[in-house]
Amino acid sequence: MTWNMLQLIFCAMPFVLSLTLYKSRHPFMAAFYDAMTRSAKARKLYVQVVLVLLLLFHYVYTGGHPGEFGVLPSTAVCAVMFSFKRADKWLRGLLDRPRAFGTLALMALGTGFVPHLYTTAVTAVYLLLAALFYPSVRVMTEWSDRSRLSGWVKHPELLAESYHDHHHAKLPHNADSGNLDISAQ
Repeated sequence: MTWNMLQLIFCAMPFVLSLTLYKSRHPFMAAFYDAMTRSAKARKLYVQVVLVLLLLFHYVYTGGHPGEFGVLPSTAVCAVMFSFKRADKWLRGLLDRPRAFGTLALMALGTGFVPHLYTTAVTAVYLLLAALFYPSVRVMTEWSDRSRLSGWVKHPELLAESYHDHHHAKLPHNADSGNLDISAQ
């Protein structure tokens, strides 16, 4: 029973964290965003914390389901995450490519219903959660802009807005191009 409760906690944690911290303007999150954009060591620590959480989940799962071999694919993903360069590339790729993010989300949803691939689905959800709070390439390039940097120092809540401002959607040809709509006149 204890193993099942711990599994439930590990499964609820990504949803609770994303609901409470995503786009949060709390000073703690502003400091987190600042550290993640400024320091490679902070990003490495972040990846290692996610990896430790995943390995703890694997331990809890194998403790409750001994002899289950479905944990091997997700363990392989965890083994690949030991390389920070590779994990950094994965998380940036998920964040900067919405199609890859959506594909992984659909894969996680689909494999969550296959009993032997349950740990793979949870691992995918943790990767998606980690990508949500990872700095995008756009934020990293804006960090080098001195005028924007001084604005972020004065108003840290603006960093949170820029950090989560993902306008990757393909817009229709008339949207936001300065063309006037005849019906709007």
